[in-house]
Amino acid sequence: MAALARAERALGDGAGGTAWTARLDEAREAVALDPSVEHTVWLDELTVRGMVARGDAVGAARARVALARRIDGLAATLPEALAGGFRAAHPVPESPRETQEPLGQNPTDDAPWRRLGAVTRRLNEESRLRPLLELVMDTVVELTGAARGFLLLRDPSGTLRVRTARNIGRVDLEGDDMALSRSVAEGVARTGEAVVTLDASADGRFDAAESVHAMRLRSILAVPLVIRGEVVGTLYVDDRYKTGAFGDGALAVATAFADAAAVAIHNAKTQSALRRSLGRSEALARELAQRVDRQQVELEVTRQSARHDATRGKYDEIIGGGPAMTRLLALCDRVAPTSMSVLIQGENGSGKELVARAIHANSPRSDQPFVAENCSAIPETLLESVLFGHVRGAFTGADRTRPGLFEAAHGGTLFLDEVGEMSPGMQSKLLRVLQDGVVRPVGSERAHKVDVRVIAATHMDLPEMVRRGTFREDLYYRLAVIVLTVPPLRDRKEDIPGLVAHFLRRTGAPTLGIDRQALTRLVNAPWPGNVRQLANEIQRASILADGTIREADLTVTASERRPDPAPRPVSEARDQDSLDIRSALEEVERDLVKRALDAHGGNQSRAAKALGLSRYGLQKKLKRLGISSKDVRRKLRGEKS
Repeated sequence: MAALARAERALGDGAGGTAWTARLDEAREAVALDPSVEHTVWLDELTVRGMVARGDAVGAARARVALARRIDGLAATLPEALAGGFRAAHPVPESPRETQEPLGQNPTDDAPWRRLGAVTRRLNEESRLRPLLELVMDTVVELTGAARGFLLLRDPSGTLRVRTARNIGRVDLEGDDMALSRSVAEGVARTGEAVVTLDASADGRFDAAESVHAMRLRSILAVPLVIRGEVVGTLYVDDRYKTGAFGDGALAVATAFADAAAVAIHNAKTQSALRRSLGRSEALARELAQRVDRQQVELEVTRQSARHDATRGKYDEIIGGGPAMTRLLALCDRVAPTSMSVLIQGENGSGKELVARAIHANSPRSDQPFVAENCSAIPETLLESVLFGHVRGAFTGADRTRPGLFEAAHGGTLFLDEVGEMSPGMQSKLLRVLQDGVVRPVGSERAHKVDVRVIAATHMDLPEMVRRGTFREDLYYRLAVIVLTVPPLRDRKEDIPGLVAHFLRRTGAPTLGIDRQALTRLVNAPWPGNVRQLANEIQRASILADGTIREADLTVTASERRPDPAPRPVSEARDQDSLDIRSALEEVERDLVKRALDAHGGNQSRAAKALGLSRYGLQKKLKRLGISSKDVRRKLRGEKS
């Protein structure tokens, strides 16, 4: 093929690296179009010779391995009588290293011993096990001049397993290249005696070793790794194509190096085990300390409840004197003076933020900022910037530096609501801040020390999320030093009359009251939306009531499902499966307008005032909704008669 001939000529003429590379690329393209056996072998041989000529030892070694594989593969398809002749006709060119005497081949040469001393110092400095094993393997391949090497160690069951395998190019072996003579490696580990052979295929010691003959191994050198008289592994190197690769000098150097490597590996494994043990001990100590803190608080609350004289802080914003809230506030008394992190659990609308504010107000940080944020209300891409801040130019739109909420709450309290909604990535970043007490704004290389007490809240079951792997266990224990549970409104019905009175005062109507039947209905309602739902119910009823809130003004019932009062509520008046928002809003308006007219005897002026509209605005709405005030008055007169 002309392209291969031109590449051959360029190599023979001593063309520069760029010119020869161009010819070689041209030859590869031509062979790809005509991939005959002759052409592919010729191309591989040119590649090896070119790498050797350029002095690229690593590239030559890789190309040489590729060529040897191809020749072996082709020879395997031929009869045994022809296979030997084919290999002889296509010898694998030697790499630059193999044209010289390998390190350790000459017993009188002290170069490998100097190299051994330098490497031994590096072994003692490396405490990470994986990098250490790679360093050991690369070094023994270099010292012995081997083509590849394997480091095998015993596992806890005593089985000898390959821990790392590398070639002369310092590349991990894969696939078929991972094959080695296990009988040789295991024999060295069993007897503790080194093995070296000049030609394994002709060595009688390996007649029974099928792997030696199957892989056509030539030179093998294997030495034991010994710690305190016990063999813990084997260093194994070989050359599948070259006989006499390892002499007495290589054996001596490899044996001395194995002694130093065994000690270094033992030390690295011991340090790794100690680090794991220390990590477990520290985690256990933190968990035990948190348990002790929780038990001390719970014990104090139990003592105070038994004496009925629990001290109370300032909880003006929290309405409730029943047993459930008394226990919660007594616990807040004990938690507030500390700097421990607090996790507040409770259903939506139960008042978790009020409890957090009360803890802050009764703490030594009360004169410092209280900053609250709902983690579920901020997009994932912005939450990091909101919490930790950013510098100018950190991202598109960051026109100036802005501090985050952690810096804004410095010296005070940061309340993170719905912390269970955080993504795993944000959980990791929050954990780092809680551990180190420093924040690094987005886009900045500098971190800032912050002094912030974190109070988190959630309506989710965080322990179950930890079990499922959707919430970090270490973050949970950082947040849940003290866990407070806000009881749902249905579990503290005794507090509902006081909450109703509080919300009535907030309406701004001093004469507005509520009758006994309406209050009884509120007390018996299930309140899936808790205190927030109760506040909305009172506000809505106050608009429709005429001086006193009655049962007819309420929409909640004592059951989860609403009945069909007259007029029908919006939820029953429209199709439950309808998603038409326009018709749904019209039904809401029609229902409220009819109820306002009914409550005020069809008087448009009074109904408009109750609805917060002008008389003209109500008239326009009546026309649009198709409601006649005359029909309302006739209906009322008919009911009275």
